[in-house]
Amino acid sequence: MTTLDLRVCGTFVLGLSSLSIVGCPASDGDATGNSSASAESQGSETSLTAGDDAGTSAAGDGATETSASSSNSASADDGDESGFKWDVGSSFDAEAGVGPLIGSCRASEIYGAAGGFPEFTDPAYDDFLDRTVAIVTHGPQFPLTNVLTILDISGEPPPPNANYNAPKYSQPHWDQTNLGRIFGITLDSYGNIYVAATSVYGANPTPNVIRRIDAETGAITDFATLPNNGPAFGNLNYDCVSETIYVSNHEDGRIYQVDTSGDIVSTYHHATGDVTLGAPNDPGEPNGVFSPLGERVWAVQSHFGRLYYSVWVEHSQSVDPNRDNEVWSVAYADDNGVPDPTTAQKEFDVPKNDATLSIPVSDLGFAHDGWMLIAQRSMYGDSQTSAHQSTTYDFAFMNGAWVSQGTNYVVGELLPYSAAGGVDHDFVEEGYVWMTGDALDFYTPEVVYGLQGTPYGGGGVETSTLIDLDGEVTQQDKTVYGDIELPIPGDVAPVPPPG
Repeated sequence: MTTLDLRVCGTFVLGLSSLSIVGCPASDGDATGNSSASAESQGSETSLTAGDDAGTSAAGDGATETSASSSNSASADDGDESGFKWDVGSSFDAEAGVGPLIGSCRASEIYGAAGGFPEFTDPAYDDFLDRTVAIVTHGPQFPLTNVLTILDISGEPPPPNANYNAPKYSQPHWDQTNLGRIFGITLDSYGNIYVAATSVYGANPTPNVIRRIDAETGAITDFATLPNNGPAFGNLNYDCVSETIYVSNHEDGRIYQVDTSGDIVSTYHHATGDVTLGAPNDPGEPNGVFSPLGERVWAVQSHFGRLYYSVWVEHSQSVDPNRDNEVWSVAYADDNGVPDPTTAQKEFDVPKNDATLSIPVSDLGFAHDGWMLIAQRSMYGDSQTSAHQSTTYDFAFMNGAWVSQGTNYVVGELLPYSAAGGVDHDFVEEGYVWMTGDALDFYTPEVVYGLQGTPYGGGGVETSTLIDLDGEVTQQDKTVYGDIELPIPGDVAPVPPPG
């Protein structure tokens, strides 16, 4: 029997049958856990109004920018009692096969982040079962024709700073003809894979489709069609509590919440705070035009009752002197996962990689000990991608705020940095953070592009596992690689909440 012993201060409630929750009110703050003394209102009062046939709209741009002393959570040693406080006891004893506890959550997924293991019945996949695997999106780089690859990253680490020919798996129909141009990737609790159309590699003839790869057969189906006439999507993430997928739309600036049937549950517009139940009815949309920089959402990740997301503010050919790229979050109104716009808050500005420019964040996640990982993608236009300007950062939750720990995970051999925009981590003891990247080895002596695994704690290529995805190590594959996702084992402790 899985037992969890948590103490909670705040208003968030989880209906977990095996979760013991003790509630206590915040002593100084509003219902969202934000201290009114340190929160600056960004917009007008929120009201609930009846919508048209497109759905009900909860309108209001009640986004809040918080200071370091105000956030949705607080660390155990923070003297401010506002917000959520969690004491995760040591009685967690997850057993494989336990669950679901709520929604589709397994014991290792109770805070929302999910990702079951695909179990393809193809005999060629037999050696990948019960192994640690990484799933990567990419372009069809010769000699590859596929655009999605699964790699076996189990076992003892190979010699660092040299190409490791990891076992790879793909199915012949996982090509651009059938999957389209894809970047974002997520897994549900059952191991089904979802991929989102992208324009980071250039124009996409099918920009409005989310596709699903069945966890057993590998068959591809069109999962959802969302309003989009060109810009396509940023990223997507499955939340096991609500059993829905969040998709960032680069055209209308909304985050779409989609159920397991592919139907739109809600949408949330970061810039205005507008929430619709069902599809939106924005005048003139979809119009084939990118949402403005500063309103465009890219990375999305559900964690502990909030949806974290990045806002693309600037890139190398459009620098905002007054604003950096950003990471925000918004709480859910309840376990159904509809965002509550009055709880939106900026978590932090993305650090500048040089004196003038921060780079857009295309992926983010939460590691085994609770720290946040973000990955950047070098962009010089709406759908023009480059290389060697991006990195990964990790953030620790300290005294009620996310604090940058710097560039502990240095991707690639060519500096400043060569991250390609995907990041995740394994749950192996003394394990690795895994990142997509360019020029991991640059003619010293081979040419390696693809995947870099760096030990927990940080480092560069000198301590890392390097994997060339196409197996051809004499030619450059710049800007080819995209996002990465690692399934979550069912017998590990869940990623802890902030603080």
